[in-house]
Amino acid sequence: MNLLGVVGRFAEEQAEFDPNQVTPGWEGFVFTGLIAVAIIVLGFNLVSRLRRNAYRAEVQEEIARELSEGDATGAAGDPGSDPEPRN
Repeated sequence: MNLLGVVGRFAEEQAEFDPNQVTPGWEGFVFTGLIAVAIIVLGFNLVSRLRRNAYRAEVQEEIARELSEGDATGAAGDPGSDPEPRN
C-alpha cells in the first residue's frame, strides 16, 4: 500500500461529522444581528447627510439668487441712491 492510500484511509476514519460543532451558535447570531443594526444605523446617517447637503445647496442657490436680484435692482436705480437704508 502506498502513502496516499494510508492517508486517505486515516482521513476517512477521522471524518466524523458533528453538525453542532460547525454551526455559528449564539455568538454568530449576536454578531450577525449587530452587523445588521450597524448597517441600518449607517443607512440612516447617510440619508440624513445627503438630505442636509441638498438643503444647503438649495439655500446657497436662494442666497445667490437674492444677491443677484439685489445687484440688478441696485444697478437699475439712481447711481447715488441706496436701495435699502443702512442703520
